[in-house]
Amino acid sequence: MGIIQNVYHQMLLMPGVPFLFRHAQRNCATIFMMHRFTHPDKGIEGFDPRQFRKGLEYLRRHKHEFLSLTDLFSRLAGDGPALDGAVVFTIDDGYIDHAEIAAPIFAEFDCPVTTFLTSGFLDGQLWMWWNKVEYIFANSRRKTFELTLNGKISQYDLSDEKAISSGLENCIQLCKTVAGEERNQFILGMAEIAEVDLPDTPPDMYSPMTWDDARNCEKNGMTFGPHTVTHPILSQLPTQQQAVWEISESWRRLCEEVHNPVPIFCYPNGQWPDFGPREIAIFRDIGLSGAVVGEPGFADKPSFNHDQDAPFKVCRFSFPDTRSDLIQYVSGIERCKNILRSRL
Repeated sequence: MGIIQNVYHQMLLMPGVPFLFRHAQRNCATIFMMHRFTHPDKGIEGFDPRQFRKGLEYLRRHKHEFLSLTDLFSRLAGDGPALDGAVVFTIDDGYIDHAEIAAPIFAEFDCPVTTFLTSGFLDGQLWMWWNKVEYIFANSRRKTFELTLNGKISQYDLSDEKAISSGLENCIQLCKTVAGEERNQFILGMAEIAEVDLPDTPPDMYSPMTWDDARNCEKNGMTFGPHTVTHPILSQLPTQQQAVWEISESWRRLCEEVHNPVPIFCYPNGQWPDFGPREIAIFRDIGLSGAVVGEPGFADKPSFNHDQDAPFKVCRFSFPDTRSDLIQYVSGIERCKNILRSRL
């Protein structure tokens, strides 16, 4: 299978092959989501800026239209020309590298991008819980430790990088099973067990952009949408009041701080079980026009206009690491595969 996949990906790089499927993207757009960008000065690992530039160069060279998220939603609703393989970029959370690394690259290519901001993060009220877990694993004085959650014991080996990486992924998934203050207390207990002193404020590699950064980024074409106050999984919030506050307060702070807030929401975690009718009703009440999820899929008019809730369930792909995967998404090949799968 590995040999077959390698031949397939090499084929995608051959001149002319992507154009054979371009018709499949005629009324379709691809939304990409991104998270972190490599920033050596701050010790941040993420998308390599050089590779990302090459990806944007490829898209520009092959005449894929760079479209803003708001223009995409307008076209999906029926206004403007056909999408014809347009590409839309989004970034989640609001880290410092989004302002210092990503924004200049997008500006260099005159490429719109919408960054979804966790308002409490920018307001200095918190640092992201999964970054705390990562910090604990990276700074523990112990070679092993165990955690107990809901009566289940999980053991973690920190003896080498592979074990740390595997354990970190497992622990983050474990933390997603609890919410709010229970998760905060679990992480504090984890730090104590692992013999790690958690700073009150995030270290440089986990720090947010500032609101001043956001306003400066706006001048160069970056726009901003709401992403809650504290980044909870919304469906885990036990009360309507909490859900209303997380959504409406993040939108209010965004409207206070930036010049052109985008009325499109981004769900934390972003999987199908992470939201429901309660959240969509809140969006309508406060005047938001749509929302994006973290599930893979294309944006097209039939899906967008399928029912009244469809604009609040618009899919995105993670931006790929390789050129061949990028070609597969934007050329129409992945679209054809999806159509074939649905018919089978």
